[in-house]
Formats: sequence, C-alpha cells, structure tokens
Amino acid sequence: MIQEVIVSLYQVQRALAVLQAEVENFILRMAAEFPQRKEQLIFLINNYDMMLSVLTERTTDAKETESFQQLLNARTQEFVEEVLSPGFGGMIAFVKDAESALEHSRPIRVSQHDVELLVRGFSADWKKSIDDIDHEVMRSFSNFKNGTAILQGTLMQLVQYYHRFSKLFSHSPMRSMSVRSDLINIHHVMVEVKKHKTAF
Repeated sequence: MIQEVIVSLYQVQRALAVLQAEVENFILRMAAEFPQRKEQLIFLINNYDMMLSVLTERTTDAKETESFQQLLNARTQEFVEEVLSPGFGGMIAFVKDAESALEHSRPIRVSQHDVELLVRGFSADWKKSIDDIDHEVMRSFSNFKNGTAILQGTLMQLVQYYHRFSKLFSHSPMRSMSVRSDLINIHHVMVEVKKHKTAF
C-alpha cells in the first residue's frame, strides 16, 4: 500500500512538472505575439508574477515556485535595461565600453566632443527621463507592489550607472576634460530618485 502511494505521488509530481513546462512554453509563445521586446517583457513579467502569487498562496513547496521566480527575476532585469535605454542608453553603452577597456588595461578611447554630448544630454533631460520611466513602469504592471519594486530597481540601476559614469572622470583622458565640472552631483540624482519612492 505505501509503495503504491509513493509511486502515485511520483507520477503526480511528474505530471505537474510537465504541466508547468507546458505553461511556461505557452506563455513564451503568447509573448512572441507582441512586436516589441519591451511589450513581450511586460507580458512575461505580469504573467510570471501572477503565477508566483497563486503558487505561493496554494503551496509551501519552494521548488515549484523557484523556476518562476528565476524567470521573473531574469525578465525583470532585462526590462530594467530596456526601460533605461531611451533616456540613458548612450551613457550606459559608454560606461560598459569604458569599463571594459579599463578591465583589459586598454586606454579609454573617446573624443571630448562625445563626452560633452553625454554630460550635457544627461544634465538637460535626466529629470524628465526619470518621470517618463516612472509613468511607463507604473502603468505597465497590474500588480502595484511588483510595479513599485520594478520602478525602484530601475531607478537604483540608473543611480549605479551614473555613479560608474562619474567615476570614469578619474581616468585619462576624461580626467582633464573641462566638462567634468558640468556633471550633476550624484546626491541630486539620488534625491530625485527618492521622490519616486512610493509608500504603500
């Protein structure tokens, strides 16, 4: 009798694992119907979040929720990069390229004109870009708590990128560029980010 129950439980667990894989594949196929990657990510994040909510309500088995949590985290991180790109993509690409050069002991190859465009572009548009991100994130996610967490993660990622961008001015050739004095103080950026912290 006990042996039959163990076999039966194993078969149920196997069937549930197959069902979970099919649900994941179905969600991916549905997301592929959206033409833009950002729209696909919003669809995936909303669905993974909903499935996680149901699973955590109905089960105590962390193994069942782990795969959806990993998918949610990966898609959320990808969304963060996508939503930062329109307003801050040039700065982010520059940071990644310059840090890669430094990592490999290569000089940072950049013209003063390009750096001036980045610094002045950031100075001119950063507050509006943060507002745009806030509005886009909060209207994209049906779960207010999840949307707020994604917004905070996005804004913290922006602060980190800007901090890394500012630190690059301690390296040659940027160290001697006069545009260095036009950089927005990171504390001003952090104060603005805190204004978008929603209490619930």
